[in-house]
Amino acid sequence: MELKPGLDKYCNKVNNSNTCQFPAVMRWDLPMVCSVLCKSENNTTVENKTVIIVYNRDLVIAPHPKVMEINKTYQLQCTGPRVYPNTKLHLKWLRGSKVVKSVHPTEQKFPDDVTPVVNILNLNASMAEDGQVYTCLAELDLDTNTTKEIESSSVTLQTYSFPKPPRILNRKPIEVNEEATLECEVQNVYPAEKLTVTWFHNEEELKPVTKTSSSHDIWATTTWTPQDTGLTEFTCRADFEDYPLNLTRSANISIEVYVFSEPVIQASLTIIDGKPVNITCSVFNVSGELQLTLKNGNMSLPSESSSTEHTIYHTLHPKMEMNGQQLTCVAKLTLQNHSEPIVKQQNITLNVQSEESSWVIIIIFSIVGAIIIIIIMAIICYCRIDRARKTGEYNVLNPTPSRNQEIPRVNEPLDIFPLQEVISNGNDNNSQTGPNNNSCITPVS
Repeated sequence: MELKPGLDKYCNKVNNSNTCQFPAVMRWDLPMVCSVLCKSENNTTVENKTVIIVYNRDLVIAPHPKVMEINKTYQLQCTGPRVYPNTKLHLKWLRGSKVVKSVHPTEQKFPDDVTPVVNILNLNASMAEDGQVYTCLAELDLDTNTTKEIESSSVTLQTYSFPKPPRILNRKPIEVNEEATLECEVQNVYPAEKLTVTWFHNEEELKPVTKTSSSHDIWATTTWTPQDTGLTEFTCRADFEDYPLNLTRSANISIEVYVFSEPVIQASLTIIDGKPVNITCSVFNVSGELQLTLKNGNMSLPSESSSTEHTIYHTLHPKMEMNGQQLTCVAKLTLQNHSEPIVKQQNITLNVQSEESSWVIIIIFSIVGAIIIIIIMAIICYCRIDRARKTGEYNVLNPTPSRNQEIPRVNEPLDIFPLQEVISNGNDNNSQTGPNNNSCITPVS
């Protein structure tokens, strides 16, 4: 067996066998040549040469992002161990247990060449890659259709999606003392359960209610009731928690708070044909630029401003054919930071009567009023008589005074008890000085 100089000391020849044992391999090239000289065969020499594979275990996976953003391309780079001959190395990337890329040098280099073998895997981050294990595996080709694993290293991927900042859906002005719902949307979030969405009003946190759709969109809603007018600031902030990613995105908005009471339209209950009457349209509490209009159907009526602020009036010359028509008070509020006006309106139905029918109505109301007054007086008289009978002050049926009853003097006024309540049933017959609980007239204390 022929060895390189200096290696013979590790070999031992016994009979026709030469065995070499090395306590430590200190060099990369270990070619072995075994030659046999047979004199009986005309000094024929038979040789068999082999190269011992020498390697280390220095397999390194290059640093990569701990969390990969979905729909972006990343690289996994693995540097294999040093092997001589280098053509004996197979460096593989496995996704789970499946080989997705293998590198195998085909050009043999010198033993002192330290250029490493590198396997670079390009991958597109996706939700399917979240939690996926990738393994870099270094194997040796043993020339016997078998391989030997010498080293491996694995990484577990984490992916996320947060492509856009939050979007605030509510941008309309809010009316004072009216509860408003604020909604914030974060689209295409993954993993949605790791994202926290918070509402802030002037740096004060509002308690939101969140929900998630099947498409990984998140909505965070909160309610707020304004107390003062003017511009107010809101912030919707979204960030991942308990996740190896320091990423926060937010959206701000200024919402105008206004006051705008309902418009009031006023006119007489009964309008007489041919007699002019004023129709007024008013708004009593408002902030911003106000425009008032009186309309009859789609037609605007000419109006004049009243001495009262935010009030207009129209002098109507009623006719019988106007009976049943509707007049509308339209109030439009224009705010400084909002292009579209806020519109409120109130309707009134005209009740136009002829002059003859108006007198009939007046007479009917007068008769009904007189009847009501007579009924009330009758009830008062009945209650006073019933009270006097029960208290024994005098006997209505027998005006002759009793022996023990003193007739009031003329100059002594009788007690008069103001009317407080009328009780329909008074069945208590016990006599007492003064009104009792069952009388229909009781004194006011």
